[in-house]
Amino acid sequence: MKKLMKTVSLVLALCLALALTACGETEDSEKTNPPSGSGTTQTAGYIFKFKGVEIAVDADLAPIVAALGEPTDYYDSDSCAFQGKDKVWTYGGVILRSYPEGDKDLLLSVDIMDDSVSTPEGIYVGSSTDDVTAKYGAPTSETDASLSYVKGGCTLSFFTRDGKVATIAYRSQVLDE
Repeated sequence: MKKLMKTVSLVLALCLALALTACGETEDSEKTNPPSGSGTTQTAGYIFKFKGVEIAVDADLAPIVAALGEPTDYYDSDSCAFQGKDKVWTYGGVILRSYPEGDKDLLLSVDIMDDSVSTPEGIYVGSSTDDVTAKYGAPTSETDASLSYVKGGCTLSFFTRDGKVATIAYRSQVLDE
């Protein structure tokens, strides 16, 4: 029960951080719209594999969600960063978030919240930071609480606590452009 409460608290904190980041005002109006050409799978970026499905940021979510089946939870709300709805699908310890582009929902992020799944490279919640650097090398950026790697249009972040991975996030760079 204590582990569940920690996980729920972490999920809520990540959701709040994403919402605050997405809703902040920008000086450059181009940051509130997807860059032209987005919406295609970033095959040069990091790919997450879940239930036999390859998942890449900025990919059309319709075939991904269809292949994954019924989520354990679903939520949508008006987007404050794009025109349309932001949507969230939860599949156990995996959370998929979308952003709208035209009539499609594109993958904004994948969050891995528990040790029931791992990255294709074998890193999971509970792995050590040494395990992460052994598999991925030196991070593109690092803080006391995270190791981040950038490849293609994807940022792969390992959020850590006490030298162990607490959450893994694949993020589109669409909001960074």
